[in-house]
Amino acid sequence: MPLPDSGVVIKRTRSFYYVDVGEASPRLCRIRGNLFESSKYDQRVAVGDHVRIDLNASEDAGWILEILPRHTKLSRRSREGETEQILVTNAEVLMIVAALRRPEFRSGMVDRMIVAALRGGLRPLLVLNKCDLASEEIWAPIREVYESLGYEVLRTSATQAIGLQELRDRLQGKTTVLSGHSGVGKSSLIKALYPDWSIRVGDVNRKVGKGRHTTVLAEMFALPESGYLVDTPGIRELEPFGVTRETLGQYFVEFTPFEGQCRFARCSHQHEPDCAVKEALGSGAILQRRYESFVALWESLEA
Repeated sequence: MPLPDSGVVIKRTRSFYYVDVGEASPRLCRIRGNLFESSKYDQRVAVGDHVRIDLNASEDAGWILEILPRHTKLSRRSREGETEQILVTNAEVLMIVAALRRPEFRSGMVDRMIVAALRGGLRPLLVLNKCDLASEEIWAPIREVYESLGYEVLRTSATQAIGLQELRDRLQGKTTVLSGHSGVGKSSLIKALYPDWSIRVGDVNRKVGKGRHTTVLAEMFALPESGYLVDTPGIRELEPFGVTRETLGQYFVEFTPFEGQCRFARCSHQHEPDCAVKEALGSGAILQRRYESFVALWESLEA
């Protein structure tokens, strides 16, 4: 429960912030004009921020006085490519929903999201949805791969009510960010989990500004028991901020035992001779699918 003079930002618009202060409805707040004069604030207030507020300074809205320390942040490279766009702060879990069929499982998307989660300090949770459309010989190897890397994997089906209680238990008491490509069943899954909710996943897709200067906004929804679910439309296009070609390998945990063993210190693990990662790939210690994800993400990053 937030303290009387603090709360959690659950939604923002161009000028206003909606802050959960533990009441029935969030409170509307503005920002003090001098809030960002200090360099300790790297960007504007983000959804998920814990803030100190003054609710008595104005009749129509309170004031955000201070951003409290952030514990995690999910961010991406801006469209211009130079700056960080913070999507959500202080979340604990990135729930990556991937369909097994219709559309087919996309390991590249999953691996990119895992990198983004690890970079921001979040725990990845892989949800293999539409499991009723896939046989065990399809989903079992996928689950085995990611569990062997230390990530939790759940199977779900909204239509057959498979795995719903298990997923509901994982969400309770935590702040979880929802991610996944269109068509993987995020909306159906949330509707099956919380049939009394009136929200539709994806409804918070708004654009601010004109032309190329667009921003996709996140919104937090309080779960019936406890915790929050954060919807971030457009997250499938996420390019993790702060990940470079040189540092990418540290977010592929199976690469870690071989880092520093290549002939060249700045090895790309692709063309160089005497590459320990490629040798591990050849021996089966690193899987081809995961290596291909690494290469694709490496090529998308700036040199």
